[in-house]
Amino acid sequence: MYRERNLIIEKSILGSEKGCELIFDAIPDLIAILDTDHRIVKVNKAMADKVNKSPNTLMGTICYHAVHNSEKPPANCPHAQLLKDGLEHSSEIYEENLGGYFIVTASPISDNDGKLIGSIHIAHDITKRKEIEEKLEKTLQEKDILMKEIYHRVKNNLMVISSLLSLQSRYIKDKDTKEIFRESQNRAKSMALIHEKLYKSEDLKHINFTEYLQKLSNDLYNTYTTDKNLVKLVLDVDNIILDVEISIPLGLILNELLTNSLKHAFPDGRNGEIKVELHLEEDSRYYLSVADNGIGLPKDLNLQKTGTLGMQIINSLTEQINGKLVLDSNMGTKFTIFFNDQEEID
Repeated sequence: MYRERNLIIEKSILGSEKGCELIFDAIPDLIAILDTDHRIVKVNKAMADKVNKSPNTLMGTICYHAVHNSEKPPANCPHAQLLKDGLEHSSEIYEENLGGYFIVTASPISDNDGKLIGSIHIAHDITKRKEIEEKLEKTLQEKDILMKEIYHRVKNNLMVISSLLSLQSRYIKDKDTKEIFRESQNRAKSMALIHEKLYKSEDLKHINFTEYLQKLSNDLYNTYTTDKNLVKLVLDVDNIILDVEISIPLGLILNELLTNSLKHAFPDGRNGEIKVELHLEEDSRYYLSVADNGIGLPKDLNLQKTGTLGMQIINSLTEQINGKLVLDSNMGTKFTIFFNDQEEID
């Protein structure tokens, strides 16, 4: 039965000139055959209907006269390009007269001697696709605007919290309690700084963590250091872009480590140096370290069981980013966090 149908199609359609015309006109893409003078030799029904003319009327007319209503070919006309090098060319064209966007492909036609005698144009209507793309682009732009507004508001709210903590601390007489308020204020500011960078960035998923590290480190250094001739801050960092899901906890870790060194490493007017490093290793693993040559930590300190809030925060956030915390207390104190970027973790 299937073979019989094939024979009917071959005899009634494929085996006749009329059958070829039926196939030619059944194709929904716009098809035009042009000679080397841009004259239309033949068009299918879809092409003729698109310009509201009959196929016979279009035969012999200049293509860019009939289709584009212009005195010369469009700048990206694939037929004009083909005439220069004899190769196939494709262009995306918006044609007002045809009511939309088209992908137009011009393929060369040669005679038996290989001489170029014209081309066949196939124009595929992509107007609906372009409309969908434009809607998606608009939606994405609106989403970006909304996300920026969220980041901006979060940053403002964190700064309000920081300011309230600062104001409240003025009424506190106990030195230790006042210091707790200042540390909480700095934590809020470190998170606010991340959201500020996201608000100003074109990329809402990544931030330049190097710039963030430099700003946060210098802010903390200026906050806690009264004599900059005694304690030096050295930054040795690569230019590194990180996912925001890593950047926020890592920024808080940096805040805790650097604050600890600035507050405790050099008591009684001692001098020294604090060095912050951020690098990408050869195995695509990152590391952040904060090292000082100060008095060091107690010999019996257990990083996992320490009761201080700062170390609890560091341990919790290191676990959150699937990182590894290493302590070196041979010459002062050096904390190193090894981690991968969020995209590599996912």
